[in-house]
Amino acid sequence: MGQPVVRVNGGVKEAVSLFLVQHRGVLSIIDTGIAGSAKRILDALEKAGRKPEDVRQIVLTHCHGDHAGDAKALKEATGAMVVAGAEDVAVIEGTGEYPRPVDRVMRTVYESLTRYPRLPVDRAVSEPEHLDGGLVALPAPGHTAGHIAVHAPDLDTIFVGDLVWHLGPLRPSWRRVTQDPERNRESIHRIAALAASKIVPGHGSPVTGERLSALAAKLR
Repeated sequence: MGQPVVRVNGGVKEAVSLFLVQHRGVLSIIDTGIAGSAKRILDALEKAGRKPEDVRQIVLTHCHGDHAGDAKALKEATGAMVVAGAEDVAVIEGTGEYPRPVDRVMRTVYESLTRYPRLPVDRAVSEPEHLDGGLVALPAPGHTAGHIAVHAPDLDTIFVGDLVWHLGPLRPSWRRVTQDPERNRESIHRIAALAASKIVPGHGSPVTGERLSALAAKLR
């Protein structure tokens, strides 16, 4: 790839970002979007001059269908290892209850995201853990119980999934679709303390680490 990070649209309705990340010679996919996103990711790989079999790992920040929804198709296309937070594994594999929004209206709106093809997880992360290519999986629970962020040290960048949203002002993930808002706030503090230069959310454009630190200070 000509650049170390390529963003792929994970679905207009969900306004979610997916990423191809080249780090220390290893190609990874971070999140897989809703059904149909696999084709966009594979097209992006081809445009970048890479083949599906070049992908070493698929890292899922959490179990929601707009982030894990096409993981099965990508696993089949690439043969890559699937990595996810330990507390989200049962949902991704189809043996655990999907964490639906807390109110009835939002449950109806988001119901379609619960119905994605399930698949086995190859590597479950329960503590900070080095992945292939020097990426570091960082538990960041709250939005879901097993939510993780992904640190790319050589890029001074952390991909934070739904830890925060940047659709308008930078803010914690929306309470109505967050399992444990208090744990999410605690995770924001921990990730901000790492002082990475660039923070890349799954919803909205990247921000500086200073912006995340400023948000964390407001949440004390």
